Amino acid sequence: MPAVDPAQLQKAFGSLESDALSECQSMCQAFGLGADELFIRWQTYVINRHGGDAGIRPTRERLLDVRVTLQQESDRRASQRQPQAVPTVKLSRNRERTHYDKKSVEGLLQNMVSSSQEPLRTPQSTKRVGLLKGSASAVRSRSMASPMSPSVFAEPSPSAIRYSKRTNPGRTEDTLHSELPPLCLPEPRAALTVHNLAAKLADDYALSDDEDDESSSAEDADTAAQMPARRMRYMFEKLGTRTETINRRIERMALDVKAEYAITALANPTYPHQDAVTAVGRILNINLDDPAAPISNDTLFLETSRRLGNGRRILLDVQASPSFSLFPGQVVAVEGKNIKGSEFAASQFRPLPRLPHSSIGDRPDAIQPFDGIIACGPYTLSDNLEYEPLRDLIDQTLTTQPSLVLLLGPFVSEAHPMLREGQTDLMPEDVFSTKVSPHLARLREGLPISSSIYLVPSADDLCSPYVSFPQPPFSRELLARAGVPDGIESLSNPAQIAVNGVNIAISNIDALFHLVKEEVSRLPALSDRLPRLAWHLVEQRHFYPLATPPPDCAGILASQDARLRMLVAPDIMVTPSQLRQFARMHENAVLLNPGHLSKGLSGGTFVKLAVRAPSSMEASGPMLGDSTKLFPAECTSVEIVRI
Repeated sequence: MPAVDPAQLQKAFGSLESDALSECQSMCQAFGLGADELFIRWQTYVINRHGGDAGIRPTRERLLDVRVTLQQESDRRASQRQPQAVPTVKLSRNRERTHYDKKSVEGLLQNMVSSSQEPLRTPQSTKRVGLLKGSASAVRSRSMASPMSPSVFAEPSPSAIRYSKRTNPGRTEDTLHSELPPLCLPEPRAALTVHNLAAKLADDYALSDDEDDESSSAEDADTAAQMPARRMRYMFEKLGTRTETINRRIERMALDVKAEYAITALANPTYPHQDAVTAVGRILNINLDDPAAPISNDTLFLETSRRLGNGRRILLDVQASPSFSLFPGQVVAVEGKNIKGSEFAASQFRPLPRLPHSSIGDRPDAIQPFDGIIACGPYTLSDNLEYEPLRDLIDQTLTTQPSLVLLLGPFVSEAHPMLREGQTDLMPEDVFSTKVSPHLARLREGLPISSSIYLVPSADDLCSPYVSFPQPPFSRELLARAGVPDGIESLSNPAQIAVNGVNIAISNIDALFHLVKEEVSRLPALSDRLPRLAWHLVEQRHFYPLATPPPDCAGILASQDARLRMLVAPDIMVTPSQLRQFARMHENAVLLNPGHLSKGLSGGTFVKLAVRAPSSMEASGPMLGDSTKLFPAECTSVEIVRI
């Protein structure tokens, strides 16, 4: 193979020292690689050896490690190479060929169909290739049409035909505060004031191993606001990190419970107590006979912190408690007795203190009206990659011209059958750049410059290189390579933002579906179960309070627990779930499940949101009283609409 142009290597790698450049040229010539191909191998090395740290530079010593890997793969292929039958129709081996004539297409299709009729499968190693790195030309070359590309087929899929003929588009599935007066926005519209509340994390919380270690607080706070990728590595945690995280969660809540109820000292529930005492601990589900058994009243245990009870656990008897709603991992304040020393008999569960939540008149920033659209992926039907629901969503968004658009992933779902079973030769980044980005460009071009558009990643999204929870936002470099236009930003997952003075919390992981199978309750204060599951997140001040996620769920990073803590009480809590969509208000907070825009072979739902000015609420009727005493949730109307 001819020597690779040094300029191409410099363009792919950014910058190379002379010795590193010579080594790259040598490897390209020895292993028949192009500049972009070698760069992808370098990215694989960085992910495997350095956890994807973007600060790792390609030195000659590190490139030699890459050479060793390439040589081992070359030797392995040589030893496993078998004689191959000569195909009936010879196809051009020109990699740059993009034109297919009748003979070449027929020959290619014949060679692809085996006698066993086994479907082609996407290699697992390509799952997270995504948009890590690579030149724009490489992305374009892979996205060229090919016989397996869905766009080649002229006829739409059966589900696409049924979707186009559906009889329920635009049907309202659920509403909240539909009786409020219509929203009136001034023209021309002013730009939204959006603050990312995660920046507050840098001032209020340090991510050091010891919260009392002031020497490392400044450095940790500095990196916390930037949410660096190197700290989001899954399975790179210390052994004691998770237990330390649990201990701190219990201790933080214990301090607030003492202050809320003016308790001098909290009791150790594992010691005998003849009189009623108050204890703070974490709920666990322990069944020694059947560890896989579901939670029940007879398998509840209370786990203490190290300071309050040496981390010990005790059986929790809830027979005498008139009302409760419990799940594993929940931190509770429970009042009761321990007569025999073997179990704690709960008489009542005290409401946990809430984060500070002020009315409109007590807030430093005035509440300004705005409207918005909220939707959650998947954005395409399960038997094609044509993204018809996303197209229709963009059409409706351009018609209503909202001030805020929140699009939650997955944009290219890991669970899509065509991607899981290898029924397309498009890489995930090709699907995003050719199917999703054009719709996003149309959205940005059709909305006024004052409108804000945000993308939120998902752990099920193949275009995100981070598979755990929490996730950093899509990088600007990644979005640019995917063809996403300027003016569309990304938020982290979870996200906490203030829009025109209204606090919005977003958790793009199906915590509700995980909780619904783990909750046990008796006459809870919030009787509607689905909103109650969402309220658990607000009450626990945590975006994923469940003790153990299901095996098929994304890994929860204990080392990033500070990013899963709620900083302020949300006015609007957005928790997408495959459970039934809902919009409810509870204790001055809107609990919202927008549903998914696509559900298998049919369309799903999305949300239309409207926040009114307090002055318009005061003028709408005398029953509302002084508008300064209202909460933003009382000024918010929600409509869940079928796409």
